[in-house]
Parts: sequence; structure tokens; C-alpha cells
Amino acid sequence: MVLKQNVGIDVSMDSFDVNLSTLDGKFKKQCFGTKKFNNDHVGFQELIQWVDKRKTKEVEVSYTLEFTGVYYEQLAYFLRGNDEIVYMVIPSKAKKYCESLSYASKTDKLDAQSLSWMGLERELRRWEPLSGLFLNMRTLTREREELLKERTVTKNRLHATQKQAVGHVNSVRRYKARIAMLNAQIEEIEDEIKDLLKENELVYKKFKNVITIPGVALITAATVIAETNGFAAILNQKQLTSYAGYDVKFNESGKFKGKTKISKQGNAHIRRVLHFPAQTAITYNKPLSEFYERVNEQKEKPMIAGVAVQRKLLFLIYTLWKTDQVFDPYYEINKRLDNKK
Repeated sequence: MVLKQNVGIDVSMDSFDVNLSTLDGKFKKQCFGTKKFNNDHVGFQELIQWVDKRKTKEVEVSYTLEFTGVYYEQLAYFLRGNDEIVYMVIPSKAKKYCESLSYASKTDKLDAQSLSWMGLERELRRWEPLSGLFLNMRTLTREREELLKERTVTKNRLHATQKQAVGHVNSVRRYKARIAMLNAQIEEIEDEIKDLLKENELVYKKFKNVITIPGVALITAATVIAETNGFAAILNQKQLTSYAGYDVKFNESGKFKGKTKISKQGNAHIRRVLHFPAQTAITYNKPLSEFYERVNEQKEKPMIAGVAVQRKLLFLIYTLWKTDQVFDPYYEINKRLDNKK
């Protein structure tokens, strides 16, 4: 008797390998077929037909993929568009699971099998695609992020050129022109993000609530909301912590106690965009400033308290977005007073 069946898919730029495996009543896994398809719409259609011929009709089939750049997106969106169950796993977790199987080799075919077995054994969360609004917003915020990186590199090169014993005038001119161009493009993207938000009155209202948090500006809110799809699949703060990579990673064994740090096995765009808002919040957001001081007194490095403030900011954004409320600086105080009654 088949309990579960899952299709593991290892995606590359031009093709993808699939493995259809099942889990029976004795919890044994069995492979029912492997195949390679082109990573295009024709290949997607062929995949559905191939699975239909081999799957057990009485049991629903699911698909497991990993986040690999942008190459997985068209296939994942196609599968969800056909009402298929899709699981997405981050590469680091897929790699750890694959290592636990002790394969002697590493091939795309084996990676697909590993993903299929992971889908059979683990309780994975169903993946839901970004809405059109948040997908466009994510594209813009990520493009802006890349432009900021490029501007920083260009500024550093300009500074180095100006400090040389013999600076080249034309090089300095070109660097300054490039920085001006990048500034114009960054400003253009920010205007597009604002216009995009105003297209949806409900979403725009939620954004205005979020940016009442001292330290959180429109771009910060847009990045967090776009990367989480408006928190559509986030049910609680624990899930959000893990999704953003702020979950704590312990390193202890017996009497040995190593350093405790965040896992960073989550969305790096969220962590990156919260860095400077956290610094601002420490100065201008009294509740978070007090929280920072409390944590900092207990830790050896100020950076640890800074990361704690980033996580706290993320929770605030999540809460205000979900509850349609504005920031209340006296919320924690009132909460403590209510608990004493």
C-alpha cells in the first residue's frame, strides 16, 4: 500500500532531473522512475504527462524542489498553476539531508532522488507563489539592492583613484558619472515602488501602518513584505524567525559549550535590509533602545544585541501588518501593567 508519493526535481539552467518515489505501509521507499526534461514549457508539459503515467492514482502526488537562483521559478509557478502540491527547501537543508544518505557520488540524478525522499520523509510546508504585486516589488527591491552594492564598489574605487600619487583625471570623471547614473537609477526604482504600492489601496494602508515604526522606512518595509509574500504562509513568529535565518544555532555537547549564533539559513535579503534600520531604532525608538541595552548587558559583543533588535523589528513589522495597527511605543509598558492587575 502506498502512503505517499513525491517527485524530487533537481533544476539547472537548461534542464531538470526528476525522480518519482513512493513510501509504502512498511515505510520503505521505492523509486518508480527517473528522467531528464528541458527546462521550458514543453518540458513542463512532458513532466506532467510522465508523472500521470507512473503515479498511483489513489494517492496525491507532491513535488519537492530547492531554491536555486531563478531557474526553479518557472517550473514551480507552472506546477502551482496546475494545482499541484509543491514543497520548496533551501539548498543548505537539502544538502544536509543528501549527506545523511551517504551517497558515494554526487549527480543531478542522485540529487533528484534525495529531494524525492526528503519529500516523503519530512513534513514540509507547502509553497505558495508570490502574488503579482509582491513579485514585481521583490524584483524592484532586489534590483535596488544590487545597484547599492555597485555604487559602494564604485565609490571605493573613486576614493582609491583620488588618493593615488598620480590620479588619472578621466578615470575620476568616469567614476563620478557612473555614481550619478546609479543614483538616478536607484531613485527611479524607489519611485516605481511607491507607485506600485499605490495601485492597491489595502496594501498601501498596511504599509503606512508598518512605517510608523521608528527606523522602518518604505524601502525596508517593501523588501520585508515582498520577500515574505505579505507573510501569506507565515503563521507565527517562530516560522518567521526561521524563514529569515534569525533562529539560534546552538553548539553544545556534554561539558563543551561553543558559541551560540543565528543560523543564517534563511532569507539574506531580509537580514541585510534590517541592519541599518536596527541601528536607527536603537537611537530613536525608545522601547527598542531599552531592549538593546538589556540584551547588551548580558552579551559580550554589541553586535549580538544589534541582531536581536533586527529580529524584534521584523516581529513588529509582522504584527502591525497582520493586525492592521500602527506602532504604539507604550504597548510593552501597558502590557506589563495589565499583567499586574
